[in-house]
Amino acid sequence: MTAGNVATARPAVWRGSALIAGRQLRVLRLNPSRMIYPLVQPVVLLVLFVSVLGNLAVSRAGGTESYRQFLIPGIFVQNAVLTAPTSGLGVLRDAASGVADRFRSLPMSRGAVLAGRLCSDAIIFAAQAILLLAVAPLVGFQMRSGVPGMVGVVAVTVGVGVGFATASCWLALLIGDPEAAERVLFFPAIALAFVSSAFAPVSELASWMRPIAGVSPVTAAADLVRALAAGGPAAGPLLHLGCWIAVLTIVPGLLAARRWQSGR
Repeated sequence: MTAGNVATARPAVWRGSALIAGRQLRVLRLNPSRMIYPLVQPVVLLVLFVSVLGNLAVSRAGGTESYRQFLIPGIFVQNAVLTAPTSGLGVLRDAASGVADRFRSLPMSRGAVLAGRLCSDAIIFAAQAILLLAVAPLVGFQMRSGVPGMVGVVAVTVGVGVGFATASCWLALLIGDPEAAERVLFFPAIALAFVSSAFAPVSELASWMRPIAGVSPVTAAADLVRALAAGGPAAGPLLHLGCWIAVLTIVPGLLAARRWQSGR
């Protein structure tokens, strides 16, 4: 491929991705009921976890207020992880419908459909994070780093969500059956959310959980959100999370794009 062809192909990928992302957002605009779950879920989880756990872990965390500062960043990340499987299910439903054949017949990159889907999902992840940032102060959370910290929290939430969403797209296309995929995709998401530092420090977890939780992407993301909220050092968890996002997006994304285009 010549340099001119490469230069032409790159804008084509972005144009195709923007086209698909716009389509997904128009579907949500025409069917606003589809936004009820993504926008209600984070608020419900926030209120429930803070109400239940916030009054239990007082002695170890030094009081309810300090534990809420620890817990709520974990809820930001947990929400993104639990929402991500819906991306894979959406792609799988498209793959099983006539819409997929239409997309495959269009002169666009095989990765444009998945990239467009992920772009529209990134907007949903961002909306969820902004909503949580608006509600969290009402239950005692303090964002000590101000607006820069808020922007960082939204960016981390989107990054985690897109990483897990990319992996879920690949797994969903690998499974092939929407009903089976719905059961399979949510199980590892739930397990990863709880076997991490989202709700308790790694040192306080069961001994068999600690090695897994210590390297978990959820732990890295939760620790990074806590550092951003407090205005503390964030280099360590940022590097840890960056490595995980690369692992979750690069190879699974390429495999998902290939499987989507092949129709298998």
